[in-house]
Amino acid sequence: MVDSAMPVSGSEQRDWLIAHRTQAMLGERPVWDERTGTLVFVDIDRGELHRFSPGQDFSTVTVAASVGCVGLRDNGGVVLGTDAGFVLADATGAIRQDPIVPPGMTSAHFFNDGACDPAGRFVAGTSTAERTPGASALYALEPDGSVRVVLPEVTESNGVAWSGDGRTMFYVDSGTQDVLVFDYDPVDGTATNGRTLFSIDERDGVPDGLVVDAAENLWLALWSGHCVRQYRPDGLLLTEITLPAKDVTCPAFGGDDLSDLYVTTSRGYLQPAELDAYPHAGDLFVLRPGVTGRPTLRYAG
Repeated sequence: MVDSAMPVSGSEQRDWLIAHRTQAMLGERPVWDERTGTLVFVDIDRGELHRFSPGQDFSTVTVAASVGCVGLRDNGGVVLGTDAGFVLADATGAIRQDPIVPPGMTSAHFFNDGACDPAGRFVAGTSTAERTPGASALYALEPDGSVRVVLPEVTESNGVAWSGDGRTMFYVDSGTQDVLVFDYDPVDGTATNGRTLFSIDERDGVPDGLVVDAAENLWLALWSGHCVRQYRPDGLLLTEITLPAKDVTCPAFGGDDLSDLYVTTSRGYLQPAELDAYPHAGDLFVLRPGVTGRPTLRYAG
């Protein structure tokens, strides 16, 4: 819960609390597990899977050289997007089988962000260290273990989320400044009729991870933007909330009533002077924004 977290000293945004002093190099993709009352998330650059129980416990396990995202499985385990491909693991992060390598994924690729769709697929995308334009893709890991390309020619695949009825997919390719929207067929997992929902001014940061709340509004993290923003599903900006961290990566709703908003951040790409200016960079933040989220979708495989 929020009241067990630590206040942010000197922050201009008094509503923010530090949920945990993770000091992550590149924290990403928080996901609330309502069955255990814990938040799972990753540190991409350290290849770590974290599990956080508010006010009680925090555990870390190294699962890969690089791990871009995590999803919950129906069987209680987790599914991971790593530098080696998709990986299925148990709840502790222990891996029992070889990675599933998507078509077109090479040693130059690594998984970045991803999430589970309403039909039980794990949808995640890749990038390259050079952010080579069009060299990556967004993939769907089906419950039977097969992999299909959802979107080809992606540059830096990032946030992905769905409307409540599952028929609209919101998507971020951080190689652009655009948040895109697609018509989505939950039955076959195809995304069509892509168009720009809104664009982020480069002076405001780079669009990163996102999540959709119970009222169908989008919550978007801005890398190099010090904030998360709330948008209506038609793209109208509603709220901007500043954090004491420069590189903000991904939000997620959690807590017993799904009214706690957790946000991951990064410290690994700051200059020395910036590290002094942002001592809480890389920490896990939390607040109550006055809205609630939806139960976490799970991978059916």
